[in-house]
Amino acid sequence: MVVDSCLNRKTSEPAALEYLRLLNVDIANKVKMVVATHWHDDHIHGLAKVLDAAKNARFVDSAAFKRSLLSRVVEYGSQTGANASVTEEYSNIHRILRDRIQKGEKKESVGPMQAIANARLLYLSDSSRTVKAEVIALSPSNGTLNHSDAELENALKLFKERKRPSRQGPNQLCVVLWVKVGALQTILGADLEHVSGVTEGWNAIVRSNERPEGAAAIFKVPHHGSKNAHSDACWKELLAGDPIAVVTPYAPSRLPTANDMKRLCEHTKELYLTSDYRHYKASHRDHTVEKMLRRREKKLRPLEGSMGHVRMRADARDENAKPTIELFEGAERKCA
Repeated sequence: MVVDSCLNRKTSEPAALEYLRLLNVDIANKVKMVVATHWHDDHIHGLAKVLDAAKNARFVDSAAFKRSLLSRVVEYGSQTGANASVTEEYSNIHRILRDRIQKGEKKESVGPMQAIANARLLYLSDSSRTVKAEVIALSPSNGTLNHSDAELENALKLFKERKRPSRQGPNQLCVVLWVKVGALQTILGADLEHVSGVTEGWNAIVRSNERPEGAAAIFKVPHHGSKNAHSDACWKELLAGDPIAVVTPYAPSRLPTANDMKRLCEHTKELYLTSDYRHYKASHRDHTVEKMLRRREKKLRPLEGSMGHVRMRADARDENAKPTIELFEGAERKCA
């Protein structure tokens, strides 16, 4: 399974594809599912290329994005000059899905699997397997779907009038995944934020009586460790004690902050950071180019810096197995 995508700046190739090729994985046949947790640039760059390579994979995105409405919003967005990379990736992914239409299917029925809270997205239980594997969506909740339906319909009306809509951010619509492979349980927190009330965000997951049983020992920390995505109830109710937690940075927003890391270290001693944006170096440009760019952009993003990653491996048949952790290209352990 490949969840979200980013590009290796040096090669412009999706990082996941480069990694799987390095392991000699038969991507076309062995990748079972490609997931877009939400449609933010830092999560979807190169995702269409990943899906194109994974010939037999299902594609999953949030059920909060009604295809019929979102497709029309994308169309109007391109007409008003909002043809961002999100629009391009989305269009390319739907082209790939249409090209894979099976005999007897209607083109209107072709599209992504829509993830909704407590829906099983993948279940590999063949008797020939040494371990079973299961993937269940923990979000978006029904409350989030109801909220997004109303906002998307309003957005469509405003786009027709060439006005910018105000609507729920992609973080609130994103897909959080519970992954079980043998005895190993993992929660991939995407960028889901913590909000008041019990029908949306992390509260909806914690309070659901339909979510999978058990506590996850591995946690992809949501939204780059930011405070607005933190839920004490999540750490207490969904995760095992001292889970292996991994944080990915977001340099433009200077996340995670020192306070974010301190807060996370209060919940686990096994915290890892894939890379530290403070070690990034600003790229050097010609003075004239630099001056021109600053006229156009309020702030420039540093583009040079290693793409680190954390690799965890364990015997999924052993309930007491402690994963072996390897750190690459600037990834580091915190809270030790």
